Amino acid sequence: MKPVLLLVDLQKDFLSRPALEPPAEELIPRVGQLLKGCRELGVPVIHAHTVVRADGEDRMPHWKSAGIWECIAGRPGSAPPEELQPRDQEPVFEKQFYSAFADRSLHATLEELDADTLIVAGVYLHGCVRSTVMDAYERGFEIWVAEDATASTEAVHARVTKDYLADRMATFLSSDTILARLKRNGTVLRTPGVRVHPVGNIGGDWLGASSHGLWEQRNPSKWDEILGLIPLASREEVAGAAAASRSAQVDWRRISPRSRSELLIAWAAKLAGREADFAGLMALELGKPIGVGHDEVRFAVELLHETASIVAREQALTGYDLNRAKTRSCPVGVIGVITPWNNPIAIPVGKLGAAIVFGNGVVWKAALQAPRTTRLVLETLFEAGPPNGLVNLLFGGVNTAKQLILQPEVQGISLTGSCATGREVARLCARFPKPFQAELGGNNAAIVMPDADVERAAQELALAAFSFSGQRCTATRRFIVHRDIRKGFIEALVASINALKLGDPLDVETQMGPVISRTKQTRLEDLVKAAVSHDARILCGGRIPAEWDFGCWFEPTLLDTPEPTLGVVQEETFGPIAVLQTAKDLDDALSLLNGVPHGLVASLYSEDPACQRRFLEGAEVGILKLNQSTLGAAPGAPFGGWKASGVGPPEHGVWDQIFYTRPQALYGQSLDEDALP
Repeated sequence: MKPVLLLVDLQKDFLSRPALEPPAEELIPRVGQLLKGCRELGVPVIHAHTVVRADGEDRMPHWKSAGIWECIAGRPGSAPPEELQPRDQEPVFEKQFYSAFADRSLHATLEELDADTLIVAGVYLHGCVRSTVMDAYERGFEIWVAEDATASTEAVHARVTKDYLADRMATFLSSDTILARLKRNGTVLRTPGVRVHPVGNIGGDWLGASSHGLWEQRNPSKWDEILGLIPLASREEVAGAAAASRSAQVDWRRISPRSRSELLIAWAAKLAGREADFAGLMALELGKPIGVGHDEVRFAVELLHETASIVAREQALTGYDLNRAKTRSCPVGVIGVITPWNNPIAIPVGKLGAAIVFGNGVVWKAALQAPRTTRLVLETLFEAGPPNGLVNLLFGGVNTAKQLILQPEVQGISLTGSCATGREVARLCARFPKPFQAELGGNNAAIVMPDADVERAAQELALAAFSFSGQRCTATRRFIVHRDIRKGFIEALVASINALKLGDPLDVETQMGPVISRTKQTRLEDLVKAAVSHDARILCGGRIPAEWDFGCWFEPTLLDTPEPTLGVVQEETFGPIAVLQTAKDLDDALSLLNGVPHGLVASLYSEDPACQRRFLEGAEVGILKLNQSTLGAAPGAPFGGWKASGVGPPEHGVWDQIFYTRPQALYGQSLDEDALP
């Protein structure tokens, strides 16, 4: 059980209404008892508050009609009483109407916490509590309502609401019963003997956890094994990290580009020296096959060498004489870097290396699933010798990322994540606005034409689709096959899939380890069931292998999907599920290729020059491959998607300069450019 306590609208304006039953003097101590007990047990706490702008224009219509001015931002009435104040690390979500889920970040935060049970308390039972419970029920949570820690201004309506919800959606329990159940179910997260990781590193110092909410890290290969507990950084810690980075960056930007590139070369050597350690950690924390882990470390080293060589050759920072003016490239300032769990070395190394070599500071919000790998990445950087505070690390979830984006001292955001995450981050960045760069995954396709080497294509594409259980942004997820070779290609592909080695990620022969979590495993099962219910046909796989049921394995699954609008075709499954689509000719194949929101990578298997030219003209993606699988990238080539797969400039090579620097024009014949920062 993974419970979270959600406190709804416990604000002075609501608590002061005269008709409140029970009255505030009784309700506040009861909520306080529940809050104190949950905090002692390590249960994460979330607050939802109604907040109205100072001008009142966003008040609910019936408040406007009645002349109600409550919960105005910044006024005392919008705050909770002292006993119920949120702690620094407890996220607060704002709403305008009823349900706490109106802020979409709430559901994302609950997913980050892997929550399955929502404990709800607050006001009013007949209104905001009711609406929140109904939305939580729709999202699949088990719901406990603390019946002695809720109140209402309409007693009859509240009784009817309780009966309605109790019969359908929620269990009503006293606070004492809830706390007793939590203790009985072993909900104490600070389990003796389980590692509690630092909150992060600010100014070169690792910060210990205190009363932070904790995220439970489990071994995907042995799901009963708890590997550690990861604290979720607070707003204050985000602000501290941003301030430390800004302070260090002021001097760092004055360091010569060549000296900054030498730091990257030193870091690359430190990374290379710990390759075996990194590969072993990723096998443990992520279930990444150890051979794939070695490849990732080597690619990270290549990225650093490529970036360092560009700057050292002064290809990126040379000014251009335009007769009347010259130009130069200046650092952006402090970059907020948000990275995913699946490539915890190569992705952050590529972003951090580019940011610092161009003179920026960094606050890095790392994913929660690989804390030991992440810490080793930072430690190898520190061994290379950057100034204290230039690069700061924070562990956290959605709320931590949100606070990072909102920090005034953070002047640009680089993200690798899902399309949904990218849309939300773009919305937040647009409020300032802040430069934003994002790689948002790919529903990648490979087209196989009649003149292709079918056996070779099948072997390469099976590995591209299913190695590391399909948990790569460049994995092949759709096989678009010409109808004339459909039967032969299916036979070759299924044989290649069945030949893949599924097993222990620490075994050097393993190509497919587990997926990242039980939640992911269940979602994959549901995807297959939904596809089959809409006439998709399972060509192989489709189940949890019985011999690996102690972990999170899922068989490599190939679905024959005649309907291109199916969810499993249109969405990025990010797991070991791929679909087969049949095309009558190349134009039809390109239509299927482009018929999804994504546009990261596409490959074509054909030796026909005319066919290749048509593919290069018509494929709406950022990365094209001819007679190669979708996997793999050159460290100096632009890496970025089109359509929903990318926002802003691509990553890597000389293209990093576009995002991590700002051009500036210089006028004046006698200007001492060397003296300028």
